[in-house]
Amino acid sequence: LGLVIVAMAKSNDKEDAEIQVLRKELDWLLKEEVHPVLQDIKDTLQECYDCLPFQGPIDKSSNHEDIQPQKVLLTAPNGSSLNLKSVVTLKGDHVHAAEIQFKHKQGKEHHMFKTNIKPGSIWKLLQIHDAGSYLCTALDIVSRNDSSYEYRSVKEVFLLLDELMDNLMKCRQCLSLPKRKSIQDLIENQNLQIFNPPLPSDIAVSFYIHTSKLVLALYCLHHNSQHKVDITQRVQVEAAVKWLNEAIIFFTLSLQQCQQLRDKLLAVSQILDHP
Repeated sequence: LGLVIVAMAKSNDKEDAEIQVLRKELDWLLKEEVHPVLQDIKDTLQECYDCLPFQGPIDKSSNHEDIQPQKVLLTAPNGSSLNLKSVVTLKGDHVHAAEIQFKHKQGKEHHMFKTNIKPGSIWKLLQIHDAGSYLCTALDIVSRNDSSYEYRSVKEVFLLLDELMDNLMKCRQCLSLPKRKSIQDLIENQNLQIFNPPLPSDIAVSFYIHTSKLVLALYCLHHNSQHKVDITQRVQVEAAVKWLNEAIIFFTLSLQQCQQLRDKLLAVSQILDHP
């Protein structure tokens, strides 16, 4: 019996020693690892802030005025059934000018219809503005505590990381998951009034962002016998935009950095909570 008690005591001493090592490791992570990782994330987000041309805070808005217009040719990856073609001038978070051409049926005849955005009018790309707003919030979160601040618990770091990751996911979703528009939204969109000559009454168009691409979708409309509008055909043309791709990469990288720090802290804290 005495030997058993001695063995148990040695086992407990060994477990206590292991727990002490883990506690020291957790303290080291909180003191030495959290701030450098958050600084790396902040640097990544600052790069994203610099490359994403949205109208935000005062310093950002002044830079927005200096953005050079970018001419973009939108094409259909597999060809367009309506011969839809478009050349747009992109200036930051809005379409500054656009020429759209497509085949349109009037009666039994088809003809090529051409229209342009009126001078002085723009098509605002709200997805970029929304992504920029979430990005500003994420930068505020990651800058909340300076390097002299001491994080005292894993829970405290998790609360900050969860808030940060929530905003970063919203940043990425603004660009990668465009909101689906109802037919009513499409036909009542005030942007349809900025074209000259006006679009035919059975046509609606929409500019939007999908991940790293600028997309122009064209909808053929039909007024049915119930006085409702149906979409009879939808075609689109698109073009890759370099800075959109960079923004998606920065959002993804910063999310990975957050997750890696979270996983490190979780691995040690779980063992301490359930040795």
